[in-house]
Amino acid sequence: MEAVCKAKEVHDRTCVWGGKATEVHLAYFDIERIGWEEGDVICGLVVVGDATVATGMMRVTCDAEPDDDRQEEEEVEEVVDAVADRELVIPGRSTSYN
Repeated sequence: MEAVCKAKEVHDRTCVWGGKATEVHLAYFDIERIGWEEGDVICGLVVVGDATVATGMMRVTCDAEPDDDRQEEEEVEEVVDAVADRELVIPGRSTSYN
């Protein structure tokens, strides 16, 4: 619990987006080992199970942080739109279909 409180303090002092910490992401194994459950509130942070966090590590996040999934989805949409607006032309091949 002490490590989570310290991580929150560090996040709030150093967040590049100027946000305040809201969640602590831990490996599912660590949450169970410590005796916590997802959704518990520790030092004002909601405990979140996260398969991308290595055992023994934690990740503190805030609402000001950009959503990586949403950003990736927007990038994919832009690529799809760019492809849909152009016709594929392969030199030496006819584009007419019989």
